[in-house]
Amino acid sequence: MCRILAYLGEPLPVQRLLYDTDNSLVRQSYSPRMMNTFLNLAGFGMKAWDPASLRPDDPFTYRTTTLPSFDRNLRSLAAKLAPTCLVAHVRGVTYSGDAVVGETNLHPFHFAGARVVLAHNGHLRQFARMRYALVEHVDPALARRIEGTTDSEWIYALILSQLADPAGVPETRELADATAAALRILRRVRADHGIDTSSPVNLFLSTGRAVVATRFSFDYGWYPPEDEMLETDLPFVSLWYALGGEYANGDGGWEMTAGDPARSVIIASEPLTTDAASWFEVPEYSMLTAELDPGGLRFETRDLDV
Repeated sequence: MCRILAYLGEPLPVQRLLYDTDNSLVRQSYSPRMMNTFLNLAGFGMKAWDPASLRPDDPFTYRTTTLPSFDRNLRSLAAKLAPTCLVAHVRGVTYSGDAVVGETNLHPFHFAGARVVLAHNGHLRQFARMRYALVEHVDPALARRIEGTTDSEWIYALILSQLADPAGVPETRELADATAAALRILRRVRADHGIDTSSPVNLFLSTGRAVVATRFSFDYGWYPPEDEMLETDLPFVSLWYALGGEYANGDGGWEMTAGDPARSVIIASEPLTTDAASWFEVPEYSMLTAELDPGGLRFETRDLDV
């Protein structure tokens, strides 16, 4: 299990999201509130879009296999950068000799030339059995770009393959539909291989102009009794959002200020504050979409029936 955060809206200092709050993303790497026994110590990754920067369509990229809580470079960058869109991820892996901690496995995934990035919280059980059955559903040019060992990177390539132009900037609806189509393919491949162990697939995708996020699990609730991730997965993989004007520290602490219409949204595996009163939990089997337009932020929640 990992922890993810996405932001879309008015320029916001990254420091507020990664460090300042009492349940910030960096704090969730070593002290997640909604994961009692699991830490996220296998690396950090971030993509951030700043329209005032040089080549604004290309995001800032920062990835490291070291712990973000001790990363002075990241803290310095977070104090200077105020993007309009951000996807950040702290990676967790099982404590075993099979886990691979390396730069090629860090999220968010972003193939050269693509305009969509992806971060994943969850894991496809028995992925080794189904990995190469996915090849027929992935554009060969994209399959050749897979460098790491994660199921997440295959999911990324699979979603890009459902787009009319994997190198273009899809409309929000097309990106949402491509994500749902990829989940349907995964369900069919799992069925073909007789895989029915609970497998959460919370996905965050972004183009810098829009964000798509899912709260989803295949075969939720069935585990072999010896499964090492049983305790971690028993709560449905969590997802929350805060919607409004500006994320700021006021008299009541850190919260999203009122906005009508809404101008900003944070989507995260956990609320960024221990007091979750100003956060909304995303229903199971749901998809969130958010995009910026001249009138503000368009935000929707829809059922994910795949």
